[in-house]
Amino acid sequence: MIKINLLPTKRKPQKKLTELQQQLVIGGLILLLVVGGMVFFWMSWTSTIAALQAQEVETKARESAQNKMLNEVKNVEEERKKVNEKIGVIEQLKKNQVGPVRLLDELSRLMPKGLNFTALSENNSQVAIDGTAFTNDEIVVFINNLKNNRYFSDVFLEQTKQIKSDRIDIYQYRLQVKFKGEQ
Repeated sequence: MIKINLLPTKRKPQKKLTELQQQLVIGGLILLLVVGGMVFFWMSWTSTIAALQAQEVETKARESAQNKMLNEVKNVEEERKKVNEKIGVIEQLKKNQVGPVRLLDELSRLMPKGLNFTALSENNSQVAIDGTAFTNDEIVVFINNLKNNRYFSDVFLEQTKQIKSDRIDIYQYRLQVKFKGEQ
């Protein structure tokens, strides 16, 4: 048969947490929250620092690229200035080219046969001519041709002398003339 005990049994009363245990549990939870918060902020700051470092690297790379571009612009500007200077020199040479060509052309047309140039120099429109002629009359004709030409003025005979060259009498002359250029 089965026996059933209907007598009340003594139950153990539930243990109540003592005040010290409650404080330890609460302190542990607070400590856990504080440590968790510190880990969260540490991770947050670490990610922020990493992002700022990456941004700094990117900014430096951009700055370096811009400095290279700036240097290229400066180089292009310097090259442009050099090219403009060269163009200016070429244009000045083209302007000055007409003068000597006209001078030599006019002198060759005005020169009588038997008259030669040994030296010709031009400085600020003042032309010095050294040469030889077979007769003194050829020198006179040349001077008259210069005086009557519209491109020349202030004709001045500095010297003429007779010399012997290979047993032939010739005349050496030196004269100054002002070249007026294009009119």
